[in-house]
Amino acid sequence: MRLIKKVRRILKLRGAVDLGSSPVLSSLIRLSVPSIAMVLFHTLFNLVDTIFISWLGESHMVAISYTFPVQIGVFAILEGVGNGVTALAGRRLGEGDHELAQKTATAGLAFAYTLCLLWIPFLFPGPSNAFFRMLGATDPVTLRQAWLYNMWIPPMLVLISFSYVVNSIFRCQGNTMVPLYFFLIANGLNFILDPVFIFAFGWGMTGAAAATFTGRFVGTFYLIKKLRESSEIKLSFFTRPRLGMMRIWGGITAIGLPVTLTTGSVAFGMGTVNKILSTTYGNIAVAGWMVGLRIEDLAFNTLMGINDALVPFLAFNYGRRSLERMRRGISSSFLISGVITVAIGLALAFVPRPIINLFRPTEEVAAVAIQSIRITIAGYPMVIYSVLYNALFIATGYSSYGLVIQVCRSMLLRVPAVWLLAGMVSIHWIWLFQPISFAGAAALTWLFSWILLKKLRKDLNISLPDKNVSDGQEG
Repeated sequence: MRLIKKVRRILKLRGAVDLGSSPVLSSLIRLSVPSIAMVLFHTLFNLVDTIFISWLGESHMVAISYTFPVQIGVFAILEGVGNGVTALAGRRLGEGDHELAQKTATAGLAFAYTLCLLWIPFLFPGPSNAFFRMLGATDPVTLRQAWLYNMWIPPMLVLISFSYVVNSIFRCQGNTMVPLYFFLIANGLNFILDPVFIFAFGWGMTGAAAATFTGRFVGTFYLIKKLRESSEIKLSFFTRPRLGMMRIWGGITAIGLPVTLTTGSVAFGMGTVNKILSTTYGNIAVAGWMVGLRIEDLAFNTLMGINDALVPFLAFNYGRRSLERMRRGISSSFLISGVITVAIGLALAFVPRPIINLFRPTEEVAAVAIQSIRITIAGYPMVIYSVLYNALFIATGYSSYGLVIQVCRSMLLRVPAVWLLAGMVSIHWIWLFQPISFAGAAALTWLFSWILLKKLRKDLNISLPDKNVSDGQEG
């Protein structure tokens, strides 16, 4: 009976979590469950988009595969700003400086708006076609479909920027329910409108992007409402860049740029892998890998949800100089990841057909996707290790460590591995390049985490004894 009551108490998700004194495991469960639900729902949104687009034909499915690196690039920049704001604002809240936390959030939103200008070229077919030709796309139909999908990115970016920064602010305050409800609104509406715009209106690829835009537009009004009602930090949608924000932009960039480059290296690495796969095995390999990646995201993104919960927890307690609480946060996250991420990964590895069949692939594409999923998920324990310690790197301002690790994984390890394997193995074993790159990244993570923890012990335990060691005992 006591156990049942404790589980109910842990899973009571309403309200914000006290990041500095609540029991560590239950705090991270309360933060992680909405975050996991949010990224899973976002993954399902991408999955649904891809499923509906795949029904339009193989050329459309290949086009969406080529646009995937562009989407990663967009979110790479916003993740950089969002993580920079989360780390800095969370640290200021941990120090008790609410005024500086407010200034950091306002400057972060203005910075995100300014960076939206980078994507203006995708409004036009010329720059879009040149970019996708560089990634290996040559078919005129594929190039046109890729442009029709990506031309919606520039006008959508203001809405996406606002949601990223606002969601970061709520996470800093121990509230992951607001970001979850935003995604339920935005992506739920997208799910409803996708078939209407794509098939009923006959808009094709453009319809998928238009549905996404509409969902984000409606979700923005929800965030504005919640900012007024339940946030200590207030933000205006019409925030303008100011010269006095430059210093804070520098601080956000110092943390966020390595995060952006980290995710950007994934986009570049995927584009290069697509090119090698296409050249060696043809469009079947590209389409199969795309389907596999979308399905693997169901497992991988649970881990990203745990990471999203861990970063503000670590940043807040770094501001409070509580190293012991940070240690227990990482240990608890490993436990949560082991239960949730590994379980979903195993389920997908053993029973992938029901989800794969939603894409209506040919038998050849389905076989390639299944093998890709099974080989990739075998390396997930190493991914868990790297991702959770990357949260520590971001929260403490050492995100450059994560950049080095990700560049090595995505480019220095993955690309040479796929290139070498392409000359030696069949299409069904080429996916070994994934666990090979995961293993190298895990080794680097161990090295950098050892260096960082040594620095933190010196800075937090010797220069200022940890007065919060006893906070949050599970009891």
